[in-house]
Amino acid sequence: MLARCVSYQGSCDNINGILTRDYAKIYTDWANYYLERAKSKRKVTDLSADCRDGLLLAEVIEAVTNFKVPDLNKKPKNQQQMNCQVKSSK
Repeated sequence: MLARCVSYQGSCDNINGILTRDYAKIYTDWANYYLERAKSKRKVTDLSADCRDGLLLAEVIEAVTNFKVPDLNKKPKNQQQMNCQVKSSK
């Protein structure tokens, strides 16, 4: 990782971009590990996009904790319902 940072000659924007991508990959791999353990058919490919409606986020939470997320709307119809689910999943 340090070699990649040095190769960008100290550009903070590039280093922050690399770190953000690395963190996203780590969390994506972590979520997919637990989803696979729970025998889920779903998989995270883009962390922020896939968890936007709260369904996959709830599934990851359930896989990690072995507890059901209460009051989950399986088919949210609008952005407000999606936001509500994300907030209740936390």
